[in-house]
Amino acid sequence: MNAANSMNPPTVSIIVATFNAEATLERCLKSIFAQTSPHWELLVVDGGSSDRTVEIISANVDRIAYWHSKPDAGIYDAWNQALGQARGDYVCFLGADDALMDDGSLQVLLDAAQESQCDLISAKGLLVDERLRPCGVIGAPWDYRGLRRRMRICHPGAVFRRELFRTFGNFDSRYRIVADYDWLLRLPESTTSRFVDRIVTMVGHAGVSRKQVWRRLRERRQAHARCRRIGPALSYVYWLDKLLRMPIARLFGLQY
Repeated sequence: MNAANSMNPPTVSIIVATFNAEATLERCLKSIFAQTSPHWELLVVDGGSSDRTVEIISANVDRIAYWHSKPDAGIYDAWNQALGQARGDYVCFLGADDALMDDGSLQVLLDAAQESQCDLISAKGLLVDERLRPCGVIGAPWDYRGLRRRMRICHPGAVFRRELFRTFGNFDSRYRIVADYDWLLRLPESTTSRFVDRIVTMVGHAGVSRKQVWRRLRERRQAHARCRRIGPALSYVYWLDKLLRMPIARLFGLQY
């Protein structure tokens, strides 16, 4: 899989899905517009918001490569629609309640992409609550084998070669919470990666995956069962292991 060559800096399509996101969207957009790197395009797909979200998008239309507002089947359906419009060498997904950590965050990721020519580049994310109070740090290097047990990379802010979606398909919109994890499980062992040991994204900690723990676990088991290298039997082993670990994780304030 060929990346942009060393003479041409790689470009990234930043995809943001929104729905009634007026409380956080401006912060997200401002963090993107503040980036020192010019090698990005922004795509915003709104699910038919009834608050001020569309007004906020419209006010920034001159800096948005593509946007629309119409009902969709959830965040992963919105991401898939945006992927059809993306033109960057890489793709980056941000939630409307996420933000790039500082004005150099994108440059760090694109520098790593240009140097390494890798399929994916990930970094760390700072979890924050509704008041932007820190709740912890997530993100570790890509681990093909370890992914069967846990999604270690910080997905918001990571950059993925766009060609990966042409090769391995888009997100499965049957899932409401774990389609990003399901997609990562499709990637082969030959996937090349680089980890940037730096916080590049501020990640909203109040999203649906945090609130709907039981649905997340159920969807995760389904994704495992459909994965050829895991299968139905082992999916229940991992599901039970996760259930047993949850009380311990809660006790010590760990992510589960």
